Amino acid sequence: MKNKYFSVLPIGGVEEIGSNMTLIRTADEDIIIDCGMLFPYEECFDINYLIPDFGLIDPKRCKSIIITHGHEDHIGALGHLLKDFPEMKVYATPFTLHLIQRKLEEYNVILNYQEYKIDQDLSFDSVDICPVHVNHSIPETNGMIIRTKDKKWGALYISDFKVDVLSKHEAPIDFKRIKEKLSACTQTAYFMDSTNILNDGKTTSENELIADLEHLIDRPENRLFITLFASNVHRMNAIAKMAKASGRKIVIMGRSLKTYMEAAHETGHSDLTPEEFFAPDQVKGQTGRMLIFLSGCQGDFLSALRRFSFGEDGTFKPGAGDLIVFSSKVIPGNEKKIARIYNKLTESGAEIITASDHLIHSSGHPGKEDLHMLMKNFTPNFYFPIHGESYFLKKHVEFIQKNYPKVSTHLIYNYQEVILGEGTIKISDHEHREPHLVHGKHLIIEKTQISQRRKMATQGAVFISYLRKTGNIEVSLIGLPLMANDQVDALKNRLLQQIKSDLHSRDENYFKDQLKISTRQFYNNLLGYKPVTEVHLY
Repeated sequence: MKNKYFSVLPIGGVEEIGSNMTLIRTADEDIIIDCGMLFPYEECFDINYLIPDFGLIDPKRCKSIIITHGHEDHIGALGHLLKDFPEMKVYATPFTLHLIQRKLEEYNVILNYQEYKIDQDLSFDSVDICPVHVNHSIPETNGMIIRTKDKKWGALYISDFKVDVLSKHEAPIDFKRIKEKLSACTQTAYFMDSTNILNDGKTTSENELIADLEHLIDRPENRLFITLFASNVHRMNAIAKMAKASGRKIVIMGRSLKTYMEAAHETGHSDLTPEEFFAPDQVKGQTGRMLIFLSGCQGDFLSALRRFSFGEDGTFKPGAGDLIVFSSKVIPGNEKKIARIYNKLTESGAEIITASDHLIHSSGHPGKEDLHMLMKNFTPNFYFPIHGESYFLKKHVEFIQKNYPKVSTHLIYNYQEVILGEGTIKISDHEHREPHLVHGKHLIIEKTQISQRRKMATQGAVFISYLRKTGNIEVSLIGLPLMANDQVDALKNRLLQQIKSDLHSRDENYFKDQLKISTRQFYNNLLGYKPVTEVHLY
């Protein structure tokens, strides 16, 4: 496109909630905003997470990445990126930088970084990128204002935010800076969070939770367990101070909670010292009033919440007289895991409190009233919903078109590049690149291998070993009904007869294929399905 000023190209985080990564492309260089992971929505057979494909990154043009905040869907793939591009400079605020440094310890990379402040403009060859403070559910969250040097174009990019004018933990979103920076531009565009677009009202302030949380903490139960998102350190700090005022010892169960609170203390977001928090083994066998934080509010398999709920923790086991508070929401896809935890806790005799019972959780994303407040302070020429699943993006477009018809609003997905040109825009499609699956020690695993795992998990496996010199044959079964063991000798006899009559002099590939076909047919007749079959010849 002629007279291109810069472009915005999402390669993750649009049409999905996670894997946030966006390229800002200018005539001279590319700049990355965020590099996050996506947790699988469904069972992926021990896959840890997904990360964006880095194929569009040109190390000759792209030397900088700016991090908006410290959530895993914005920093979780950074270790992989820096393994591939170790010279890239990372821009982050102090709290986020602390989290990044902890995360990168296991990747064995040296971090090339620069801290930035929320009122600091970052200057690059063709554009200035101006961080702007916004409210969210983690400290030091920023939107980014991208402006050309001549101020012909300005874009506000906010992947996560809400408007919280009541918060006691941080300043409200900086509307003044947004208006000041964008008012100077000839043309403007918004790239806005869509996560909570189905909420017609205003997103609840963290301050509005205080009364109900205080009520629960002051209840007479000696043991009060609370689970919440580990990154919400403002809420965790507030709850801990309430517990201290109520005469409760404060216990932390879970590494993630401990990590975030250490980062909060070291960067000034918590006024409680580490000495005021106890580890589980420090209070084992003790009685009296306690507040125990549990990590893993989504019911993750190895989390403190799940261990405790299933009676598998060595220090605390649920029972009558315990109060369990879920100061969190259930992320779509985790309903069954959380339902099992609710059931286990109920069977133990404990009482459960959720956000359906009391006002004890607040989203970090904008409802429609939050978006109205943003548009009231400054209305752009162009508007692009981001950070949301496809359905949310479409609803966001409809909302803006209905309420702000003069704004040119567009639906985009990953790998659709928004080119900001002379007085107008163009949307250019790129080949869609599938995210990478990460397994084990941060290793990429191919989708074909996941397909094999799925087949083995659903159909079981049969392994045939045949020694040609002696004519001996062995059969091993994995994941088949136990009654199938009774038919192993029948299968052996069938295969040996087939070898004797037809296969003994055949080449190896034909030999193996025929044994595989015969074995799968045998078990299909027996079980009604064909297990995965592997044949080895010696």
